[in-house]
Amino acid sequence: MERRTFLKNSFLAAGAAICAGGGTAWASPSKPFGPFKLGAISDGFSQDLETALKIMQGYRLRWVEIRGIWGIYNTEATPAQIKRVKSLLDRYHFKCSVVDSALYKCTLPGTKPVSREPNPYPYSQQMDLLKRAAARCHAWGTDKVRGFTFFRVADPKKIYPRISEELEKAAEVARQEGVRLVIENEESCNGATGHETAAILKMTPAPNLGFNWDVGNGYRHGEVSYPNGWDALDKSRVWHLHLKGMQCGPGLTACHGTFPDEGVIDLTGQLKALLRDHYNGTMSLECEFTAPGMTHQQTTERAMQGLIRVVKKALA
Repeated sequence: MERRTFLKNSFLAAGAAICAGGGTAWASPSKPFGPFKLGAISDGFSQDLETALKIMQGYRLRWVEIRGIWGIYNTEATPAQIKRVKSLLDRYHFKCSVVDSALYKCTLPGTKPVSREPNPYPYSQQMDLLKRAAARCHAWGTDKVRGFTFFRVADPKKIYPRISEELEKAAEVARQEGVRLVIENEESCNGATGHETAAILKMTPAPNLGFNWDVGNGYRHGEVSYPNGWDALDKSRVWHLHLKGMQCGPGLTACHGTFPDEGVIDLTGQLKALLRDHYNGTMSLECEFTAPGMTHQQTTERAMQGLIRVVKKALA
């Protein structure tokens, strides 16, 4: 093993032991993150779910958001793979927080997206996709499916009513399937910021429709996620969060991912706001960048360590 790789792996292993809470006094042994139901999207660590859960266990996490597994999106998993996921969750004592899906991450018919995005699940397949995601929820012990607001057009406000109608339709299918929808503010979609997604959901009062609040994505459209984006949300409908770091140039330009304990997001303030608002939902580290000189797994581990430091600071 090259000396650089050895040192890097040693640093990450040491960080895992420190961040796992050995000897720390800021949270109880049974609740290392206080009231926070902290987890991560598993494929940030590995596409092999067992490998990911073993790494996450080292950080004393107990919640996992499932997106990609064994090189495929979870909604394409076979019956045998679905059973294996459940077996691994039980073996490593994890709870599934959210089943990720690409619901409405597609072109809304009659609209013209501003950028060319892959469209693996066209509009005609969306309700079948939702039903597959719901089936995985039942198999893995959660009731939350992640969704979106269609690929972004030049003037999203003009189509808010149509998006609302589609969300109502999806929420009714979800209700029949016994699950809730958590809609993510995603930069490539029409609800990219807190303000945009809040406006769309305000038009859509379905009781099983809420937010997957991503504290970083709004920056790519000039929104300061906390406190500005957060203040726009109906807190009673925030059921899941994505936590990350963002680095931006002057005037919130050229924003890109970074470690949660670095960058422009007041993540400590966001977490303290969750405490003040008595938030009892789940949250996941989302790490979608690779730091120079690191593998993606190493980047995600360093991000997890940084996030745990931020959590510790918020709970102090």
